[in-house]
Amino acid sequence: MRRYLLILTAAAFAVLSCDKEDRKNTYASQEAAIDSYVAGFSTENRVVYRKGAVRVVLQEGTSIDTLKKGDSLYFYFSGYTFSHGKGSLFATNVEGLPKKIKYGSDPLIEGLKNGLEGMRVGENGYIIFSGQYGYGNQIMFNIPKMTPLLFDITIYKIIKNN
Repeated sequence: MRRYLLILTAAAFAVLSCDKEDRKNTYASQEAAIDSYVAGFSTENRVVYRKGAVRVVLQEGTSIDTLKKGDSLYFYFSGYTFSHGKGSLFATNVEGLPKKIKYGSDPLIEGLKNGLEGMRVGENGYIIFSGQYGYGNQIMFNIPKMTPLLFDITIYKIIKNN
């Protein structure tokens, strides 16, 4: 009996190790596809890399103040799955009111949080990140697990709270 438990434990460990390695390879492939996509933009577009998120600035902001932890943020967004560019739209508020959050305390997925930091009022850009910084190995809404995401973001207003 003890021998069978040892064999089952070893098999379970092997399966979990393979799954973890497969996810790692998937995320690396997604990041390579993101880098390839970003390389296709004009050299006039500023690109910001921050903790797994890539921001391509399509229109520079009009303010010198940048978004920092503790600030109140109002923004418009359209969220897409990423597939060598904009994939399927899964959420947007473009035709409604801007989304309001307290940056740094209200919950955001990690890639979006990392990509937003440093944006300015009036700035428009894409924030792109692998599934590792999105919903990871979970299915969320109509987004398959491990899916890379692209957010088209426009900053409407920042209220400095520090």
